Amino acid sequence: DDVRQQQPKHIVHHLTLTFQKNMSAAACENSAVTRSAYEEHDGGDDDDSCTSSNEPTREEDWGLPQDFSLFAEHEFEEVFYSSINDRENSIRSFKIQCIVPNSPLDIMNKSKSEKQYDATGHCVWAGAFLLIHCIDRLKPQVPLAKKRVIEFGCGTGIGGLALMLADELSAPSVMYFTDNDPAALRVCERNCSVNNLSEESYAVKELSWGCDISVLGEPLRNGFFDVALATDVLYDVDLIDPLFTSVGSCVREDGIFILSHIPRACYNDNNPPEAIQDLEKYIIDQAANYGLDLITTISPPREEELQENILKWCARTAFSAGSIIIFRRNLNSLG
Repeated sequence: DDVRQQQPKHIVHHLTLTFQKNMSAAACENSAVTRSAYEEHDGGDDDDSCTSSNEPTREEDWGLPQDFSLFAEHEFEEVFYSSINDRENSIRSFKIQCIVPNSPLDIMNKSKSEKQYDATGHCVWAGAFLLIHCIDRLKPQVPLAKKRVIEFGCGTGIGGLALMLADELSAPSVMYFTDNDPAALRVCERNCSVNNLSEESYAVKELSWGCDISVLGEPLRNGFFDVALATDVLYDVDLIDPLFTSVGSCVREDGIFILSHIPRACYNDNNPPEAIQDLEKYIIDQAANYGLDLITTISPPREEELQENILKWCARTAFSAGSIIIFRRNLNSLG
């Protein structure tokens, strides 16, 4: 408790010293505030010149954790959704444990932490809210009752939980939540537990995209799942290939892949220009190379259709350019 009460002071000093340690002399000349803060902590310095890059710079060890828990805490939040089978279209909710998306301190910690801790999977992103907002239009097109579903890049598990909880009469028989971040999977496990999913109705497994389904450590064969789900995961164009490889490995013939997509991917020099010009079209074209044929797309609701409760954490324009893209695995893709 004492450490937590003094946390702001420790953070300022820790970040100031880390900034100073990694600053070049040229950058330091334009950083009077940071330099003076460092000098004040270090006892002052009459010489106005910056520390040269080859001089050792002292960085104190405050004994603080080197992961995101120093900067952000998981909290339980309420997620609202429309009940599909409710004639009155009432708003229901479930709980999600998560953190606020990348604060500046989380980003700094991600770049400096010895563990290279990534808080991405512990946040809830706009693609999940797009899925929740469109779930009443999605389920009639993709029957889920008694189906085996796998979610890729599940993070907190909000996408899979929405499919499991929004419609009790047509819920999947089993949901596999997968992610390559063990810490995020522990959060997902807690979210499944707090929402009272039965133990036999779900599994939480570590999975890196591009790997065969056998790495899940279960007696699962290729094509085991009827439906695959991913929400807001293609934030880097280079992720398209491994994602589609895993989807093709996991989904049965004639199975379905639901991608709730927000077009905000990062690009690099190796990416083709068509990915930059029209990312959604590029994703659809690439999917065909993996035996995934486009069935349809679901556009976000119009502004007058947006439900304020569902938008509790999400700006009204956050997913306005997104869409839910639905693919079917064609028979010719089977190897």
